[in-house]
Amino acid sequence: MIAEQYFYAALDMSALLFGAFGLVLLYIARDVERWPRGLCVAILISTIACAAVGLLGNGAAQADVSYASVLALSLAETLIAPIPSLLVFAYFVYCSGRDFRTNAVVRIECVLTGILIVAGCLAKLSGEARVVAGQDPHFGPWIALTFASIAALTAINLVTLVRYWKDITNVQGCMFLACFLAAPSIQVILVELLLLVGLVRRYLDQKEEVAQERAHVAVLQMRPHFIHNTLTSIYYLIAKDPERAQQTTLDFSRYLQSNFEVVAEDGTISFEQELEHTKAYLAVEQACYEGQVFVEFDTPVTSFNVPPLTLQPIVENAVKHGMDPDSEPLQVSVATRDLGCGVQIIVEDNGPGFTPPDEDERHFALNNVRDRLKAQCGGTLEIGTREAGGTRVTIFVPTQASR
Repeated sequence: MIAEQYFYAALDMSALLFGAFGLVLLYIARDVERWPRGLCVAILISTIACAAVGLLGNGAAQADVSYASVLALSLAETLIAPIPSLLVFAYFVYCSGRDFRTNAVVRIECVLTGILIVAGCLAKLSGEARVVAGQDPHFGPWIALTFASIAALTAINLVTLVRYWKDITNVQGCMFLACFLAAPSIQVILVELLLLVGLVRRYLDQKEEVAQERAHVAVLQMRPHFIHNTLTSIYYLIAKDPERAQQTTLDFSRYLQSNFEVVAEDGTISFEQELEHTKAYLAVEQACYEGQVFVEFDTPVTSFNVPPLTLQPIVENAVKHGMDPDSEPLQVSVATRDLGCGVQIIVEDNGPGFTPPDEDERHFALNNVRDRLKAQCGGTLEIGTREAGGTRVTIFVPTQASR
């Protein structure tokens, strides 16, 4: 009996410590939405209260206190013990994408939990349940109703878990299953793990959202000098070469339209679409810098997907930072290769070459592309020096992500 009391005391103490740690964790993660944050706080506080009452009850059982005091602590534990399980179930319903405040199953659980609390208290008051050591309990209607309520709650938990499993991750499903079958002292540890899993998922989701937002911002940040140079070139071409002025206007219109289309994209796009966008940009640049920019395309592999604005910013960097009016014309090449395990995109230029990373606009743009490649398709971007001089940018898109 003493060993059993020490065991439960150790569980209650662990629940107290883990509950306190969970509250600190939630305080740190202030960006958690209102409802899950409130639910998690309620779960932890109720579990801490249950553990505290359990510790007091174990202490009272070993000390020389009155029966009334022990009974009061026992009734308090009966009142509090079912609450964490109910709140964990509500959190499970929330994780499945449903509103736990209006969910019919949650309401049924509330009713059954209320019945369980009342039946448990009456069982102890009537002597059907043991309150102190040496007491001889007897089976009666209140204890039967208590067991029936526990069985009904467990059955509802498991059936609902099976029904909602498809709406949660397998890790969450396994942990909720363990929560539904575990004692309240064990539940707090599992809830801690659930919170950690949830925070990690939220971090990863936010990272992907940030990458998406950067893509949209990059689209919207049309460089004023590019627009000014294009319109100025069109102005002079109207008098000098009207047909080319018309073509340049169409190319510039295509470029603007491609930008607007990319703004509406949330996921990846086809490489053909990105390639057309890049060609529209280069056509405008070649009109602005006649005879100074030459481009070669060797792209036999085009049936794969990339994040929006993957190729065009790299080519734009090559033109912007590689062109020198006092040197030979800029040569830019774009090639694709099927490596079996994925697709490789190579962009080379014969400009001044790659400089070490710093905080300038060029490296910010390339880092933006690298981050979005990694977040959206697990791709990579490497920058190096071309053998014959200049810069070489290599992109790799894995096979699974490229389809």
